[in-house]
Amino acid sequence: MRVLILGATGFVGGHLRRECLGRGDRVSGTFLPGETIPSGDDVEWFEVDLLDPPSIERALEGARPEGIVHLAGQADVALGNRDPVGTFRVNAEGTYRVLASIRERAPDARTVIVTSAEVYGAVPEEELPVRETRPLEPRTPYGVSKAAADLAAAQAASAWGLFVIRMRPFNHVGPGQRIGFVAPDFASRIVAIERGLSPPELRVGNLSGRRDFTDVRDIVVGYRTALDRGAAGRAYNLCSGRSTLIEDVVRFFVEKASIPVEVRRDEKLFRAVDVPEFRGDPGRARSELDWRAGISLEESLAEVLEEWRRSPQEALPRVD
Repeated sequence: MRVLILGATGFVGGHLRRECLGRGDRVSGTFLPGETIPSGDDVEWFEVDLLDPPSIERALEGARPEGIVHLAGQADVALGNRDPVGTFRVNAEGTYRVLASIRERAPDARTVIVTSAEVYGAVPEEELPVRETRPLEPRTPYGVSKAAADLAAAQAASAWGLFVIRMRPFNHVGPGQRIGFVAPDFASRIVAIERGLSPPELRVGNLSGRRDFTDVRDIVVGYRTALDRGAAGRAYNLCSGRSTLIEDVVRFFVEKASIPVEVRRDEKLFRAVDVPEFRGDPGRARSELDWRAGISLEESLAEVLEEWRRSPQEALPRVD
């Protein structure tokens, strides 16, 4: 299949490039203006700004895609809190512009629009696991932007007749994830301690939350499989269906450390956990896409730790 990946340079985009190339696809990818293009992959590259329709149209005309996966956008929940308008424009308006360009330049392409489990908002524990039929009730600016993108995708399928599939991934983890997310945050700090850059103490905040983690390599298999098997207009959760205590993630890294590390709770780092537990129901993806998460969380976390152990000194955080 000729596959165009919008947002092909990021954490998930890199894994999706490799998944598609491994299947024999002809892959094209987009990058932001001024961004460095990854080397080594047999990928055709196009510069795209989601708020600049002509750049989207040039990519569609050049790639002539049979399948499109839209990953591009603002993916940081915390940044969404700091810049809600900018986040909404990139994620919601940007997705609408992508869909409008597809309607004009590639109306026969199968398109996967990646949104987020954040679209569901805070779900009561008694209503877990979350199913795709649950109303969208986002609680963060990032979640609002992704919910709007999700609804735009549904509208493009129903009103415009585009073959659009909506994917709602839950937390994902794996090699290549930057600092700012749970696993790389703690793994990088453990390695900094091992190298003597920080004292052998891990200061933590509230670790009582439980989240549904899936390896990013399983997630991208779901995206690529959806291009072949997904139903137009349909929404699919991608998740493990299990929740893990954040404290257990920290414990894993501490137990794998090469030197003793003390975990110390710091009240200055404590934040209220709005959602004590969040996990999804992957049943629809299992039955309709024949997809399931296969890589264990322990394996994912071990690879994240080893990746940070290979990192240069300057990439590691330092705590006095």
